[in-house]
Amino acid sequence: MLDEILKIANQYDEGLATVQSRREHWLEKYIVLRDHLKELAQYLNDNARYKQGFFVDTLHAFNEAIKGTSNRMPSVSFRSGAMPMLVTFRNSMGEKSSYSEEGFIISFTPTITGQIVVLLQPHYSELDSEKPGYSTLAIIEEPGQITTAIVDEIIARGMEAAYFSSFTGMGRPPEEEEQNDSKPLPRNPIGFKRYDTTEKIK
Repeated sequence: MLDEILKIANQYDEGLATVQSRREHWLEKYIVLRDHLKELAQYLNDNARYKQGFFVDTLHAFNEAIKGTSNRMPSVSFRSGAMPMLVTFRNSMGEKSSYSEEGFIISFTPTITGQIVVLLQPHYSELDSEKPGYSTLAIIEEPGQITTAIVDEIIARGMEAAYFSSFTGMGRPPEEEEQNDSKPLPRNPIGFKRYDTTEKIK
């Protein structure tokens, strides 16, 4: 029986070795991932017809209590820039207000156990009643197995899902969505109050 108990106790050592191995692999892989995402962002910035801008950020785990970071748990995010919604309001005093939509964020983030969770923050604007939550695109068990092909597939799926959360994708007919492999995020139709006015339109 003592041998069985010792075997169970040794699982802690095995689990720690797994976590440490994953973390070490991520510290190597995240640099390759970051550089690949920068190349992708540059390609899209150079070639995409609509120029909202694409960016890559490196972030680190943050401890609120001491306001400190951990340089051994970096995350990498691929994001798009804000897009004007082409809606402007004016009043009789000459004041005006316009709206824009925040870009999406796809984040590759390490967990405490060393796995990498890939999260999508969809588009949103101040017209939304609340900021939408993150959705999980993938969980990568072994960071050492991340390849550029896997990353490209995740980015493509994430961008397609993000498109449907944007005001630019909400008008797409549902039958077109059903033919697509990506599952669209829930839609949040945007409407405005109506006001009867006799002012001339300029």
